[in-house]
Order: sequence, then C-alpha cells, then structure tokens
Amino acid sequence: MKKIFILILLTFSLSGIYAQVNTFGGETKTEKEWFFALRLMPNLSGGLIQTAVVKPKTEDGYEIQFIPQNNWIRQVIGLETSKANPNKENLIKKYHVFEIAGGTNDKNLNELTKEKLKLVLNNLWRLKYSEYPFFNPEMNQEKGWAKNPDDKITWMPSESQIHLLKPYGINNLSDFFVGKHLFDLLKDVLNRDWQNRYIQSAGVYHENINN
Repeated sequence: MKKIFILILLTFSLSGIYAQVNTFGGETKTEKEWFFALRLMPNLSGGLIQTAVVKPKTEDGYEIQFIPQNNWIRQVIGLETSKANPNKENLIKKYHVFEIAGGTNDKNLNELTKEKLKLVLNNLWRLKYSEYPFFNPEMNQEKGWAKNPDDKITWMPSESQIHLLKPYGINNLSDFFVGKHLFDLLKDVLNRDWQNRYIQSAGVYHENINN
C-alpha cells in the first residue's frame, strides 16, 4: 500500500512537470503583453501616423492590430476596453505626458484630455516632414521640424535627427514607437527645448514653432 501511495505521488509530480513544457519539449512561456504603438507612416484613412496595439513575438517583430486614431485615444486614457490597457488607466496621467486642470471626477477632464492628445498626435508629422505633405489650405504654410540635407527631399529628416529618435526605441522611421518609449516621445515633443534641439540638430532653426 505504501508503494502504491508513493507511485501516485510520483505520477502527480511528473504530471506537474509535464504541464510546464510544451509538446516540443520547450518551456511554456508566459504570454507577452500588448502595448500601445505608433509610427510615422500614412494610414488608410488619409492621416500621417498609424496607431496600433502590438505584442512582441518570440522572434523579432510584433503582432500588430491597427486601431483608428479616435478609438486609440479613448483606449489610451481608459475610456474604452483595450488589450494594451486592461485596467483602463489614464496612461497620459500615468506617464505624465501633460497635465489637464480639473478634478478627477470632472466629466470635462476626459474630453479635454482627448482633445489635447489629438492635437499632439496631429503635430507629429513635423518630425518627418519639412513641409506639410498633403494639400490643405489651412496647413500648407506650416513648416515641419525635419530638414534633409537635400532640399528637394521634404519627407525625410536628416540622419542626425533620426539619431535623436533612436532613444525612443526605433532605428528607422518605419519602426513603431512602443509602450513607455511612445509616451516619452509624446511628452518630449511638447517641450520647446526638445523641439529646438531636434530642429537645430539638422543645422537649421525655425523662429515660429507651433505646439
């Protein structure tokens, strides 16, 4: 009877070990999280940036789910269910991207946050372009912060400017800004000193910088 009891214990122990490996003999990995992401590429809706949530793959790259900008904004500030924000936190507040005056229960607070975040996103084209790339009478006089050594190239920043974006986790403009790197970027582009540093790194200076 004692031998039978020991065999039963060994069976359960081996079952527990087996449950921790997959059918190929590798260890079962905890499913990685989803993160908010953004890149400076035109989207199918005619905008100049792509908004998404991404999940790192075991190999290089991401699983990507593109999200319309308005829904993405709502998910970022916790007003809409999101894989990248399951607890519905206000990530603008969490990462100190910017402050909006008002109480935590102020219904207008969320609206103000949405509108300001939308303005920040709509201003990111300046990182990539020296001129607004689409025909828009209200925007065609606006200048971007990018400056390529070749004046004919208005859609690509200088190499030194791209270098300033690398601390945010990208190597090429087609890469995504992901997670905390993304929120750091959103915070920094609002800083006038950061704007000037980005502009001057290309050897030019714009007197009129718009936030």
